[in-house]
Amino acid sequence: MADVVALMLSQSGGPPFHSVGYVNHAIGPILTRNGWNVRSFEPPRNDLGEEAMLPFGLAGQLSRLDGDAPPHIALYDATGTAVRSPERGWARHNAVLYHGLAYGTGAWMANPAVDLHLANSPYLASVLRSLFAFPNWRQRRVLNPRGLMRTRSIRLPVPSVERRDGHPGFAHGADLPTALLRELDSGATVWGHALQPGKQDWLATLSILYWLNELRTAPLPRIRLLVSEHSLTDDVRRGLDAMLAPAGRSCADYFVRVPHLSQAALFRLMRGCRFGLAYNRFPEPFGFYVLESVHQGCPVYTNGVGNNRHLLPAEHGINVYETFDMVEDARGQRDPMAWRGVAERILRDLGQGEVVLAQCERGARVIESTWNLGNFESDLTQALRDLDDVAEPEIGLDAMRVRLGPGVRGLDAATGRCLSDYVSRRLAPGAVEAVVRMQGRLCGELKVDEVERMEGEFGLLANGILAVMRD
Repeated sequence: MADVVALMLSQSGGPPFHSVGYVNHAIGPILTRNGWNVRSFEPPRNDLGEEAMLPFGLAGQLSRLDGDAPPHIALYDATGTAVRSPERGWARHNAVLYHGLAYGTGAWMANPAVDLHLANSPYLASVLRSLFAFPNWRQRRVLNPRGLMRTRSIRLPVPSVERRDGHPGFAHGADLPTALLRELDSGATVWGHALQPGKQDWLATLSILYWLNELRTAPLPRIRLLVSEHSLTDDVRRGLDAMLAPAGRSCADYFVRVPHLSQAALFRLMRGCRFGLAYNRFPEPFGFYVLESVHQGCPVYTNGVGNNRHLLPAEHGINVYETFDMVEDARGQRDPMAWRGVAERILRDLGQGEVVLAQCERGARVIESTWNLGNFESDLTQALRDLDDVAEPEIGLDAMRVRLGPGVRGLDAATGRCLSDYVSRRLAPGAVEAVVRMQGRLCGELKVDEVERMEGEFGLLANGILAVMRD
């Protein structure tokens, strides 16, 4: 095989890595080993800002990437589509690898020139399909029928599987402060971690720490949480301190801010913690953080947002705990009592350390056998080889059915409370009735006026509560 693959990938220039960079950097060598000729895009370097105003360097890089002939395949990630939009005529086939859906939306969502959509998890693949299948009832078609039929998931490599104690390519970041290292080893505090910057649901996180300390009994020492200094900003801290003031508490009683750590330091910290929290606001498209924690022997407790709820079987180190009481009430308020049950579960598990450690060990075996470089290579190369195969015929809207959206984690029909990766909310009684009435119905049976009236009143499709899906 001598076909050319042009790589339009972000963060692929080598260490120091982020998780996306680690995955992207592995792609070129994989393709070369498997017989492809690889051309890689490199963003022009210009520290003075002129390039942003007059992008001559970018034009030169794209011209170089064109080479003598169009590539057989152009492989993008979503960020890469902002540099050059996938189109017919440049490459024979266009493929996009999704690490998430936050970038380049206009370049891929309705673009029929993309021949392959590679999601980093089955969860993300289901979300992509629901977007591509968004219905146009008047034209009796879906938004992107080609995308709907050409979406598949691949298994990403998790860096700790390759290097259990931390990959040297993740060297950016601080070492563990000496004082904190002594604290981790002293046993004077039970430590947890929640170090993903900018993702925490702070009410949930604070409530769990509050109840952990209120409910603990001797001889268990106080329980504190290590959090990113980029998340617990001064503004956030002041807000949390105000919430705690009536109880005579402050953030300092529960949280210790930690700088961005190198991966070796992060993993050392995880091994010194008894639990991790991932009660997040934003859906996780994959879940490196929770997998790495379990792989280091530290269980994670999470609301399961995004792919976190799909990663491992029960009793394998990821504990999904969420109830409808965590949804806002009719006044838009949430009750901190809703998270007391999470604290009770963690306290129970702290009392049976060997059982929890065995669960993490089972989880680690699944992680190692699933998310490794070998499986990533196999999945990626097979997906690209299949591009030349004849695709199955496109399915029309009328042959599809209305289902709950893939981001819906739970719906209580009695109260209208809905747990969702998009926005958790309380649905109006009429909206709940519409969900019950619409679920499972064949799209071909639905009349334009009926669905447009429903959508205009409740926005169930636009808010991800309902989706159109293949049988």
